[in-house]
Amino acid sequence: MDIYFSEKFTNLKNTINLKFSKKITKNEKNFFKLLFFRIASDYSFLEKAEIRFEELLPILEFPSIHDFTTFFNALMEKHIFFSTDMQFSGSFGIISSFILHSDYCQIFFTEEFKNCFSLKKNFFSLLDIEKFIFMNDFFSFSFYNSIIKNFKDKNEVTLPVSLVKTYLNANDKYERFFDFEKYILKKAILDINTFTDFSIEYEKIKEHKKATNKITSISFYINKSKQSYKPFDNKIYKMLEPIKEKISNPEEIYHLFVLYVSKRGYKYVYDNIDYVKNSFSEDFEKNLKKALMLNLASNNLKLFVNVSKTVKSPIVLFYTLTRKLNKIKRHYPKIEELMYNFKLKNIDSISYFNDNDSFEFSNKYIRIFVKYYSSKKSIIEIYLPSNIIEKIKLEKEI
Repeated sequence: MDIYFSEKFTNLKNTINLKFSKKITKNEKNFFKLLFFRIASDYSFLEKAEIRFEELLPILEFPSIHDFTTFFNALMEKHIFFSTDMQFSGSFGIISSFILHSDYCQIFFTEEFKNCFSLKKNFFSLLDIEKFIFMNDFFSFSFYNSIIKNFKDKNEVTLPVSLVKTYLNANDKYERFFDFEKYILKKAILDINTFTDFSIEYEKIKEHKKATNKITSISFYINKSKQSYKPFDNKIYKMLEPIKEKISNPEEIYHLFVLYVSKRGYKYVYDNIDYVKNSFSEDFEKNLKKALMLNLASNNLKLFVNVSKTVKSPIVLFYTLTRKLNKIKRHYPKIEELMYNFKLKNIDSISYFNDNDSFEFSNKYIRIFVKYYSSKKSIIEIYLPSNIIEKIKLEKEI
């Protein structure tokens, strides 16, 4: 391993290219984000990584802990390939092993992955692994890695469209510039502006500057405009103050806010805090972490069904929920499909609930929360997209 700390590997002039050995799933992407924030807030997590299943289940949306064996085995098979033009290439894994306990898992990272976060300069710390993990797709990281890092000392660089596509690894994608710009270029720019210290704007250059002529090149304006966020930030304290009583570890949440503000901005954090305050009556801290990671505030789901009543048994609660869902189904057929989805298959488990048991399902189409209490009012909450709520109300009026 010492060779990767040598001058040969730490004074590279060439761009280092990265890619995963296999396509990364949405669940794996969310898991990597969770790992990054845990590592960034506490580097000792690299040596002793323990995560409770109650934190993972809402993010990965697994019905039970048994799915984690398959998940981690698949993750262990995936490697990150690296190359520096024709000089050398190789790969390394992320997780070397794992142990599943009754209510939490232990994760053991490879030495290479741990060195990505080392304060001592080495080959792996040059990889910008957090950007590679965080950016929405491969095109974004290619843009950062090939264009921004190569031209960061220039305020402006103009490149032919063909070369921009090459840098973005998009030579065979979208022949029309309109489609290329919409589906690749704009998304890559947004990721750069969100997840790096650079602020990028661009201008399209047309052949002979006539409106009807073909776009032949693009001028990029590169500025390192974002300032580093201070560890003590009064704006963040003000966001934390009203919710302190709802969280068990304010210091941990404060560090999360600092990290998310640096990655996504103050508005992103504020919107998701506000979303959780207005959307969840239980498990505030857990749902806050989930909202920040998955940007639940962007889902635009609003409370449509709000039932609070004492029931004789959990079976009554289950039948009350299914009746509500069946009524919604008439106006929102998408629910029929979701009823066969992996987690909604377990919705009948509500019938066998013990006191304080809960059921939760959430995606961009619907959110369902059920909490059973044997001696006080139980809860059913169903959240739907605003347009569906309006549609149901309109059809009821007719």
